[in-house]
Amino acid sequence: MPIRSNLPGVVTPTTTPATAPATPAAPAAPTTPARPAPWTGPAGPTPRDAFNVVANTLRHAGPSNFELVPGRYPDAVPLTAVLGALGQSPQGQAALGKVLDDLKGKTGVDVPPELRAAVLSNPAALTKAMELTPGQLSHGIGALNTAYQSGKIKKGEPAKDLLPQRFDLSKLDEVDAPRPKAEMKELGPGLFQGDLPSATSDQQVKRNRVMAEVFGRLSNNASKPDAEKFSVTHNGKQFTKLDEFARQLQADGYEVNVSFQQRVANFSNLKTTVPGSNPPQYLDVPAPLMIKTGLKDGLGREAVVPAVHSEMVVSIKAGPNARGPKFDADLKFYQGVSGTGFFPCNVNADPSWCGKSTQATLGGAKALEAISVAGAFTDVVNTTAKAQNLYADGYGVTGVCNDSVAVVQQAVTGTADAYPLLMKDEVLYGALKERLGDADKADDPAYKAIRKAMRELPSDVRHNDSQKRRALASLPWAAGKEPFASSEEARKILSQ
Repeated sequence: MPIRSNLPGVVTPTTTPATAPATPAAPAAPTTPARPAPWTGPAGPTPRDAFNVVANTLRHAGPSNFELVPGRYPDAVPLTAVLGALGQSPQGQAALGKVLDDLKGKTGVDVPPELRAAVLSNPAALTKAMELTPGQLSHGIGALNTAYQSGKIKKGEPAKDLLPQRFDLSKLDEVDAPRPKAEMKELGPGLFQGDLPSATSDQQVKRNRVMAEVFGRLSNNASKPDAEKFSVTHNGKQFTKLDEFARQLQADGYEVNVSFQQRVANFSNLKTTVPGSNPPQYLDVPAPLMIKTGLKDGLGREAVVPAVHSEMVVSIKAGPNARGPKFDADLKFYQGVSGTGFFPCNVNADPSWCGKSTQATLGGAKALEAISVAGAFTDVVNTTAKAQNLYADGYGVTGVCNDSVAVVQQAVTGTADAYPLLMKDEVLYGALKERLGDADKADDPAYKAIRKAMRELPSDVRHNDSQKRRALASLPWAAGKEPFASSEEARKILSQ
């Protein structure tokens, strides 16, 4: 499947938590926007070309790929309905401007004046700005890294560590790690942005956060001098290597499993409220980034799929005979804007419309192998990002969440399901070559497996033999459960 992009980039997700919702009542029927004419803007090699159409064409932009199947997700309101309700008020116009600015901040895609004017004239046209090909997305996110290296944008502050350099797991529940405060940002009348907290207890969220940091910091030890390495003590034994720690957990009676999962990336993270509800009852406004696959049926209809978020979930559970401090924890591996590594599960609620699919589940030695490869890939990417001064720790240039998880899945199972893939392999080859030439790491099977997997995986910037299969696999719902009518249509096209 080998074809890779020459385009660096970065995407910055927004995750602002919010207050816990009450049970939503049925929302008032929103105003139905006018049905627009088909998108006729020319495709091209750059995002600007894709949007280089006259404003009059955009003002009559036809049926949206964001239309929801009626009645299927009662806790969600169509984006087109909310945009139509914003109307022409100054507050509504300001909210639309914020969404357009957010689009540029996350994808690097510059929204030209004619498109901005068209959106302000007909808010439903915004949905057309949120449809990109993999090539356009790659160009856009590459622009963010270029802007950072030229000093036009700044890198955010890294998250502070919860744990000291040497940590004993017997102190896990004593760690000062209050749950992140829930907040919701109002963009305009009836339009909000943010996450809602999950139903997971505060204590369990803390355990997930602590174990995610333990896994992440052990991964980053590989390139640090001994005096700077993080260590974790479990059942009286001290560890500085991730694979040795995970192996000991299994040996001490913990069940350690891994699964490769996908859900739709909640790109804009939009919410609205049930009219008159007090306290506010939030409803989701599904607004993912839509990917134009270029794959068409015999009638020329193109499959358009929501961009998914991929993650490798690590489940740790104390069995009845587990030795040492007993705890359960769930964490996930992927490449995020704060670096490649491990992150806590279940801090925020995943909206029901985002779906969820599991491509593979591993236990025993295979689970340990996946964790070892993920840790080695963390080392390679974060070291490269630091050495080359990459924006957001290399996110986009060295891959996105899909790429990082695909590398591990390919390395351990011989196949990968994520779509789209955008990673620029050559950025990482220097760090890989260094490790494979290092006497201490040359025999490490994880680095060899990473190199092999990277050679086997494609880039979806260009046509490749596996893109149709992976685009279909990226629909994270059972047939008949898709929230978007366009996703139902995409399933039909991709299944042919």
